[in-house]
Amino acid sequence: MSTGSTNTLGRYQIIREIGRSNDIVYEAYDPVMDRHVALKELQLPPNVTGAQRRERIERFRREAKAAARLNHPNIVTVYEYGEENDRYYFAMEMIHGQTLRDVIQAGGPVSLPDAKNYALQLCSALQSAHEHGVVHRDIKPENIYILTGGLIKLTDFGIARLMGESPITQDGQVFGTPSYMSPEQVAGKTIDARSDIFSLGVVMYEMLAGHKPFSGDSIVTVTYNIM
Repeated sequence: MSTGSTNTLGRYQIIREIGRSNDIVYEAYDPVMDRHVALKELQLPPNVTGAQRRERIERFRREAKAAARLNHPNIVTVYEYGEENDRYYFAMEMIHGQTLRDVIQAGGPVSLPDAKNYALQLCSALQSAHEHGVVHRDIKPENIYILTGGLIKLTDFGIARLMGESPITQDGQVFGTPSYMSPEQVAGKTIDARSDIFSLGVVMYEMLAGHKPFSGDSIVTVTYNIM
C-alpha cells in the first residue's frame, strides 16, 4: 500500500496533521506493518533550551513509556518510540471516535446506561494502569474517546507518573487540569492512584449532570472549591 506521501518520520509516512496542542499528532502509514497509526511528535520551541529542554524530552519519553507498559482494550496502544535528527516521536493505534467532551457539549448529560457503561470501562482501564505502576494524573473528558459501539479509549499519558521512578519535577509543582484535580494534586503533594479515582468521580458527575461539580470564574476559585 502506498499513501503517496514523501514526508516521513522514522519509517512512518506522514499523511496529514490531525491534532495540535503542546505537540503535533499526525495520521501516518507504517509500511512495515501495513497499518495506519497516530504519530505524535514532540514540539520544542527554539526558546526552550538547557534543563527545560531536557525535561520536555524526558517527559515525552515517559509518556510513551507509561502507555507502552499497558495492554488493555480501554487504553490506547503505543507501538514504538523513536528519535531521528533531533525529532522525537512515538506511534500509537489510530482511533476514530468522539471525545467524551464532544459528546457532553453536543447532547448534554449522558444517559444513565451509557454513563454506567463508560464508567465501568474507565474503572477497568485505571485498575490496569495502577496495577502496572502508572498514575495518569489528567483524567478528563478530553482524554476519553468513545468509539463505535461505545468502546472507551483512555488517551494522553503526557503527565503520567511512573511509580518507582524518580520524579521529573520537584514537590510543589502542579500538573493537571484544575477542574478535575484531587485536593492533594491541587496542593502540589505527591499523589498516587487515589488521585485518579477522584478525577474519575468528577468525570462521572459531569457525565450525569452535564456540568462540572467544581467551577468558578478563575483557577483560584476552582481550586478553592475543590479544597
